[in-house]
Amino acid sequence: MKLTLAFHGSRGDVQPGIALGVELERRGHDVVLAVPPNMVEFASRSGLDARPCGVDTAQLLASPVVERDMNSRNPIRRLAAITEMTVGGGRLARRQLLTYTEDSAAIIGGSVGQESALDVADLRGVPYVPVHFCPVRRNGSVSILPLPRWSPPWMHRAGWTALDRILRLASRRADNRLRRELGLAPMSTSIAVGLARSGVTEIQAYDAELFPGLDSEWGSRRPLTGFLGPDEATRRAMDDGREPLPEDLRAWLRSGPAPVYVGFGSMSVPGGPATVDTIVSAVRRAGRRVVIAGGWADIGSRESADVVTIGSVDHTALFPLCEAVVHHGGAGSTAAGLRAGRPTLVCHVGADQPMWGRRVVAAGVGAAVPASAITDTRLDAALTVVLDPRTRDTATTLATRLVPAADAVDRCADLVDHATAHTPRLRVT
Repeated sequence: MKLTLAFHGSRGDVQPGIALGVELERRGHDVVLAVPPNMVEFASRSGLDARPCGVDTAQLLASPVVERDMNSRNPIRRLAAITEMTVGGGRLARRQLLTYTEDSAAIIGGSVGQESALDVADLRGVPYVPVHFCPVRRNGSVSILPLPRWSPPWMHRAGWTALDRILRLASRRADNRLRRELGLAPMSTSIAVGLARSGVTEIQAYDAELFPGLDSEWGSRRPLTGFLGPDEATRRAMDDGREPLPEDLRAWLRSGPAPVYVGFGSMSVPGGPATVDTIVSAVRRAGRRVVIAGGWADIGSRESADVVTIGSVDHTALFPLCEAVVHHGGAGSTAAGLRAGRPTLVCHVGADQPMWGRRVVAAGVGAAVPASAITDTRLDAALTVVLDPRTRDTATTLATRLVPAADAVDRCADLVDHATAHTPRLRVT
């Protein structure tokens, strides 16, 4: 059976799709993996048929549309930015997906760019199986807002309903314009409501341990699998056969106590290198060594006896060798840190990252500080929590309760197999 997988975004968004695609191909499916053009080479090393789809996400995240307009306090400018990104990248992604999905039995897609995958599935008349990396649908178990823990379920649901309506308002005209270009009828409701009405199974590729009550609330319609991750052979292939950690880094790690990791992946950090300097200084005040990982944004380079700067690195290999991790709170980075049993400081920038920061705090395995509000005082207080032996013990225990990556991938593939065989052709209006 031919299956088209569409996973847009950064490495943290694409890598779970690679893990799923490898397992589906192992089961005998013919898999096409559509990813951003800047991720094609990386994804192709897994052995999958990876093809470019949409815009270069590294360039997009560094563009004025994202760095200036999406962060503007002017709601009209933010709305215009959303429309520009939706129409520009969405039109290209839909055109490419139409080419890739000829004879496909189903389309499986991540949360980023879900509109393109849904529209093409609608046009092709094949099942669409969404894969989400955090809660994005209405529920009474998890809040989208920083509410007190005692907040009642109805308050959580109200927040999700409001968010869904805001997103619908922001993107409705652009989304329906692209649907009309494909010859599809405009959607009269949001994607969330439309998918719920259609009976689509929405796979939740994160761990139920971090979201108490959510699995039982959603049941089989939105099953939680655990965090997806590639097997060792695939991981090594994606790193082009290289050792996951360079020898000079290994030597530095051996030369002293376990360091604290600092990295922001694909995100542009508010304040840039100066913010990273503030974080590094706080870690050094706590008496710890620091390993800084560069990402897509320029955060500068720092070298001293107790500080080393490296490029992009395999978190699965590095995090177990660190005492704690400081990052932006993306789902992939959060999963890697928690799986390694390491206390976490989330310095969140936006999107789902504040939610992951709150989950880290609620689980007792770390702290969270907005990247835009970092100060010496706040960092010192947060690191006191993160470096506390009790936090380390809690993180170590939590790691044993998380679903292993291989089991999560297997469960996710089972759900895809079932959904593609039993889900009727998609009709969302």
